[in-house]
Amino acid sequence: MNTKPIQGIFAVIDSFAIKSRNEFYLIGETSVGEIKSTWFINIPLNKSLSIPIRIKSIEDIDFTNERDRYKLIIVDSDPQSTELLLGLNIGSESANITIEGED
Repeated sequence: MNTKPIQGIFAVIDSFAIKSRNEFYLIGETSVGEIKSTWFINIPLNKSLSIPIRIKSIEDIDFTNERDRYKLIIVDSDPQSTELLLGLNIGSESANITIEGED
């Protein structure tokens, strides 16, 4: 069960990987609170269990014909972790942001 203080909630729209860079990306927007590099995004597996992943960096992104600005969260991901994260099909869900977590 996740008992870490929540600093924010990130509404994930979609996710993808660039395997040659060993990075995984989550596109979305901060719906509550704030988010910073080196903090953790907690990818939910079910209502009481999540995988904490350290945020490497955050970028602002714009889509063609969209007025809203989105965030791109970038995390380091080895080949095994990348396959796991791709298999979770992360999108259209919310993820808690915490300062604490495990690498």
